[in-house]
Amino acid sequence: MFRPSLSATPPQRALGRNLGLDLFAAIGVGATVAVVTALLPTIGRRGGLEPIGLAALAAAPFVANLLSVFAGRVGPRSPAQLAAIRGGGAASLLVLAVVTSAPVLIVVSLVYWLSLSLSGPFQLRLWGAMYPPRLRGRIVGAIGSGKAAAAVVAALIGGLAADQFGGPAAMLVAGAVGAVCAIGYAGLRAPTAERPKGFSARDSIRALRERSVLSRLAFAQGFYGGGLIAAAPLYAIVNVDRLDLSMADVGILAILSAASNTLAFLVWGVVADRRGPILAMRIGALLGLGSLVAYALAPDIRVLYAASIAAGIAGASIDVGIAAVISDQTTLASRAAAMAGWNALTGARGIVAAFAMSVLLQAGLVDVTTGLLLCALVSAVGVALFWRSDMQEHANDRARQPIRTRVLAPMAPSRFGRAVAELRSAVAR
Repeated sequence: MFRPSLSATPPQRALGRNLGLDLFAAIGVGATVAVVTALLPTIGRRGGLEPIGLAALAAAPFVANLLSVFAGRVGPRSPAQLAAIRGGGAASLLVLAVVTSAPVLIVVSLVYWLSLSLSGPFQLRLWGAMYPPRLRGRIVGAIGSGKAAAAVVAALIGGLAADQFGGPAAMLVAGAVGAVCAIGYAGLRAPTAERPKGFSARDSIRALRERSVLSRLAFAQGFYGGGLIAAAPLYAIVNVDRLDLSMADVGILAILSAASNTLAFLVWGVVADRRGPILAMRIGALLGLGSLVAYALAPDIRVLYAASIAAGIAGASIDVGIAAVISDQTTLASRAAAMAGWNALTGARGIVAAFAMSVLLQAGLVDVTTGLLLCALVSAVGVALFWRSDMQEHANDRARQPIRTRVLAPMAPSRFGRAVAELRSAVAR
């Protein structure tokens, strides 16, 4: 008698193994990102870092994104190289356990973000080779959720460690965790052993521009993300100068953001698979804009609680949306190049945006509240462009339909349309 086997098939076991290793490695990324983004600016501000210095910290990830255009030449080509680059970036945080001067803060931050940016395009290509398209949104969401959950724990422990033992202690713990977890990347295995081809900076820009959907979304993200980036250096000033928050308070805000990010990744992954990634990006961008306005007007920390939750949900939607859109719009061979091109364009924008508002603030032309509201205005343009991009896609899909289909389709739900369909069916019988 035949009995169905309940054991996993080899492809299922391989998928589960890769997902487990991906989640383990994501823990290290989440822990280090939480400390670098949430605590490092506040540590620098308490150490006397001026707005221009805070802007340099905020610009570091976007300088790294711009340089990722060369990922096809100097980025990883194998899981082992991916592990080495990510582990080296996390280990660079250990330097801050010894030296915390402003130049060192900025250099270490740049090295750390470079390790993520240069390896990101290869990781996206690896996901395309390891995970089936029908599950990709949910798998990317699960990995992002694991990363965000690690960020929750890191923000809590890091904030407490920074208050009790100083900022260097938090950097020491986060750097060590990140370096150890990066080993997980070395165990990832794709069904194909084909070594990815290199690509030039010109190839990466071309791969992005050849897809009109990606070009329009990159343009929209330029405004939306530009406003958020310009506002980032001002958050530390709000935390310290306006509200006089402790490191533990800043850690709580990071925990709320990371916790909402954790749950939102799972939701946005399902939305991207079922309704399309652009819808996720549109809704998330609205929440991100609301978070920015709340930070601009916050009279106390209670408003920042809601702003942090909204920011976490918004960040997850953009991360899942970008990965899903690029995966949907490109072939596996060109995916890494397109991701590098996206990073380069958004990185160039980020460098300018990170300094723009801080320069105006330090020159005395705007105050913190006015500066944040101007940033919100720029982001609002991006939100509108996300909506327009989605509407344009519907218009393009409609234009590609035959004229007969476009004319008769609106009549289908009507009584007349149903009557015509029944008549045709009777004639056919």
